[in-house]
Amino acid sequence: MLELAHPLDTIPEPSPLKGARERRELTTRAVALRTGLTEQEVEWIEEGRLYRFPSQSAAIMAAVVYATALGIDKAEARKLAGLPVGRTIGVNAKTRLIAVGAVAALLSALAVMVVAPNLQLTKTRTRTVEAIPNANLPAPWKLQVRVENGNGDIAWTRQVASRIGAMGYTISKVGRADRFSYKQSTVFYGSGGKDVGVRLARQLGVAAQATPGLTAKQLLVIVGPKTVAQQG
Repeated sequence: MLELAHPLDTIPEPSPLKGARERRELTTRAVALRTGLTEQEVEWIEEGRLYRFPSQSAAIMAAVVYATALGIDKAEARKLAGLPVGRTIGVNAKTRLIAVGAVAALLSALAVMVVAPNLQLTKTRTRTVEAIPNANLPAPWKLQVRVENGNGDIAWTRQVASRIGAMGYTISKVGRADRFSYKQSTVFYGSGGKDVGVRLARQLGVAAQATPGLTAKQLLVIVGPKTVAQQG
């Protein structure tokens, strides 16, 4: 008797930005031609894989171009981001604020991708993050951070990776962990890397733990499931 195999990754929820593009009956190729971006870069923006861009500024500017090409206004952007939509303004006021509104629309649409909700520590037996002294730590961009999906939700893992990249860290790889049963998110550091590991853990609000196989400038982030607060 044949049995269907379960997928290794859960199917991610549809991208709000992809939905906005499809409602305009545009292909990724059409948007790429309009913006000068590559089709791959368009997909990165829609999937929230902003860590793929060389810098946070490059990611934001690419998304500005993307939002402009789709004609996403402030109200639609806030709706896509799950934010309350305020009252409309008069035509004259809208004309005067069009430049500011375009940027505000973009930032609203990217709110859930660039600034992912803070991760929360759950009450487990894993050692929590301890305070670190005021040390002269290396800049984040000098560190190589590997982000792994330890919960089966690749979309959430990519959001976390984008948030880490937005803080200036170099993302070396985003992929699957050895299993999908991790109960909480944890930053792992190697010999000599405790201070930088704890710093990133504090920035994310998660646990930090030593592990073999990493150098002083390498970090591994295992992304656990969202908490109830993060899902709301």
